[in-house]
Amino acid sequence: MLAKLNIKWILINLLAVLLLLSGLWLWQQQVENLSSQLTQEYSPDYFLAQATSLQYDETGYLSSKISGQRFTHIMEFATTDIAEPSFQLFQTNRAAWFGRADNGVVIDSGAQINLEGEVFITNGPAQENPLSLTTESLKILPQQNLLMGNQQTNIQGGQSQLQSQGLKLDMDTQKLNLLSQVRGQLQPGN
Repeated sequence: MLAKLNIKWILINLLAVLLLLSGLWLWQQQVENLSSQLTQEYSPDYFLAQATSLQYDETGYLSSKISGQRFTHIMEFATTDIAEPSFQLFQTNRAAWFGRADNGVVIDSGAQINLEGEVFITNGPAQENPLSLTTESLKILPQQNLLMGNQQTNIQGGQSQLQSQGLKLDMDTQKLNLLSQVRGQLQPGN
């Protein structure tokens, strides 16, 4: 009777160990599949060297011009990486905005442009309210004519100089919202 009981417990324990091992094996397979998906490198579907991209609005007017040393498009992410981008954003009846950066990423066919590195943007020779910004990171939403950033930003307009930790700028109205840690000199009339 004791031998039958021991065999029964041995079989139950053996079955439990087999179930545990098979569960661990399935878990390991899932982890390996997930890690291979995460570490998969995406190859560009095309790249361009020393190129310029022009975009037009629905009425046929030039809305933006972006040039760069290298454009690399990755279809899986719907992004285009740009080395050393320089750009112009045109507005009807207003001064164009010009800029450059070390690196840029165009997302969703131009709906968003992320700039990194030494970012500089200006409305250049605008007669009213000339404005220039320098920062390390900036997001542009061209269709909404917005600039946003959360990095340290230096702002110069006429004789005024400001520094801010982050900003939001409406390029149409030139309404500038400085997010935090603002300091500098603001000259009357600027």
